[in-house]
Amino acid sequence: MPTPQPIDPSLRRPVRSLDVDARDLAGLANGIEDMYGDAVDVIVVRAAFDAVTLAEAGARLDADKDALGWSRPNAKMPVEDLQLLGTDTPATPTFQAPQGASLEAYLSSAATHARAAATVFKPGFDATAEIRAVLSRFAGGRPVDVPRACDGRSFVPFTIRRLVDGKQIGIHHDYHYRLELYRELSQRLDTRTLISHVATLRAPQEGGELFVYGATSQDGDLPKLPNGFAYDLPAIEARYDCARFVTKAGDLFLLASGRCLHRVGRVSGPQARITMGGFLALDKAHERVFFWS
Repeated sequence: MPTPQPIDPSLRRPVRSLDVDARDLAGLANGIEDMYGDAVDVIVVRAAFDAVTLAEAGARLDADKDALGWSRPNAKMPVEDLQLLGTDTPATPTFQAPQGASLEAYLSSAATHARAAATVFKPGFDATAEIRAVLSRFAGGRPVDVPRACDGRSFVPFTIRRLVDGKQIGIHHDYHYRLELYRELSQRLDTRTLISHVATLRAPQEGGELFVYGATSQDGDLPKLPNGFAYDLPAIEARYDCARFVTKAGDLFLLASGRCLHRVGRVSGPQARITMGGFLALDKAHERVFFWS
């Protein structure tokens, strides 16, 4: 299979990004809909959350190492051995479950996750409420909430994720609506894209950056490895625009992850990359925003 040739830089689709301070979000009140409309790919918000609170939580999580019972659904692929706190059934494919968990298994894990997540932050910090408040600043006045299944059980509002020395997240899209666990939720959402929201609790000494590419889910000829499954990273980097984003404790990024290929760089050093976040989407009528993980 011939190696795809680089695209003339003048013809590349750029990665459209904004880097803003949480104290000055003028013009971004409808940022979520702007991301849906393909006007922007990435919004980085500095100091979106209280940096001290998140940094203290990140330091405790890193100091406790394996004592908290981190699950490792990607252990079959050592370089992508992401650790999750309180659940082994995220709303994504994993190497343990390439087609994702069943809806029942996912919903059953929500209570376990809630108990584990409650121990992460200092008393008085309600992570779900804080995430809702921050996302509301980009929701154009729409209500923002965690979805519930038809039987009333809540989706998981966020997950805590940890990447240690030598680990990374490979290049991918986050377009998960075809998974079985979305069979109910996808009927309520505008599925044209999916948006990731990720806040940093602890930044590694080196690596752990977010890389976003101008290669989109609408491109029909994205280069892949001979197995036909994984993307060919060198070929992607030769052909498409790339933007790199570095965040610290308290920072948040919103990413049109259902549209843009992206990855997380390999972590180096004793300090882990620890984040909290998940996904969000508009409902079909664009009257509400839902977030989950």
